[in-house]
Amino acid sequence: MKELLLDWNPWWSKTFEFQGIPRTNIKNITQWIKRREIISITGVRRSGKTTLLYEIISTLIKEKTNPKYILFIKADDDRIKNDNLIDNLIEEYKQWINPKSENYNLFIDEIQEIKDWGKTLKRLYDLNPKLKIFISGSNAKILKEELGTSLAGRYANFEVYPFSFNEVLYSKNIYFKNDIELQKNSNIIKHTLIEYIETGGFPEVILEKNINIKKELIKFYFDSIFYRDLIKRNSVRNPAKMEVLIKLLLQNVSNQISYNKIGKLVGLTTDTIIEYIKLLENAYFIFTINIYEFSYKKQIINPKKVYCVDNGIRNIIGFKFSEDIGRLKENIVFIELKRRNKEVYYWKNKNECDFIIKKEKELEAIQVTHDINKSYEREINGLLEAMKTLKIKNGTIITDNLSKTEIVDNKKIIYTPLWKWLLEY
Repeated sequence: MKELLLDWNPWWSKTFEFQGIPRTNIKNITQWIKRREIISITGVRRSGKTTLLYEIISTLIKEKTNPKYILFIKADDDRIKNDNLIDNLIEEYKQWINPKSENYNLFIDEIQEIKDWGKTLKRLYDLNPKLKIFISGSNAKILKEELGTSLAGRYANFEVYPFSFNEVLYSKNIYFKNDIELQKNSNIIKHTLIEYIETGGFPEVILEKNINIKKELIKFYFDSIFYRDLIKRNSVRNPAKMEVLIKLLLQNVSNQISYNKIGKLVGLTTDTIIEYIKLLENAYFIFTINIYEFSYKKQIINPKKVYCVDNGIRNIIGFKFSEDIGRLKENIVFIELKRRNKEVYYWKNKNECDFIIKKEKELEAIQVTHDINKSYEREINGLLEAMKTLKIKNGTIITDNLSKTEIVDNKKIIYTPLWKWLLEY
């Protein structure tokens, strides 16, 4: 155990400095460090959860926390046995490091690999008021069930996605302090956006320069999610049909889908399709959204729109066509809305509006297009219909390059390029 603890906790024996790309949500997380609540970080595998934990550890050390008062446990390390893992490692840590109080920080990475972890954390939390706990995980269902039952009211959860466009630019040393610098760098920003649309935002993929290795990494990530987080964890009875389903969903990213029709194509019942898609959502791989309706029943019975956590996976695993560019941009906008913690729907009546964003007392309408000159009538009609029906004052059309504001039928329409919209936060 000492060998494992030394491997996982290098700051005990040498100077530790965070070497990764700073994440934009680190500020929100650090606000909770001095509170008692367990900090939970969830997201798709390889999205940077472990690195974010290291960034938090670096923050603690910079704020004069004794490095030996930081215990990191890597629960998915294949060298460990999970029986009583947390208790055994804490006991070993206390005997070896001998902290002078219970005022230490406990980090557990990929906690869903540990049996009955919720009960263990509840006991530790209740009996050790000075202990600060941080956890990460890759399965929404497991974490929500444990956190919502054993640890209800005792945690704050933060979701992590692959790199935002802001983080991608930072990783490539593209900086801008004001609008003037932003405009000066607009060409390289647009070029980087093209790559982002193509290969996505998984951190290691962004940092890798060889395009062939990028593609192999994405395939490796898909295999890891597919076999480890989906097939093995959920004992899926028909892996081949699950894979066909995934490819169909990826092919239909940003489109409306019918569970019944997909079931017939795949050769599975509608109930099984619903079950499998839920597993994909729990793994943070696929997301679906409802139509915006005041009746929840209508939301449920209408088709859903489907999105993928990362364009790179969508492009490598799903079939790709040249006309997909508009749907790929819409997928990027959706994931960015998720990253910004927005409640998202779509609108459809005679026309369609890509996104309706629900705020506290108002709504926001967004259309996404690749070429506004070719699709102006469709985009404006869908946006205006949604705005008039839902009494929305301002609407946004995310474009390729167009930037302007106009008033149409007493409604304010803001046109903004995708690269600018992605940099708003």
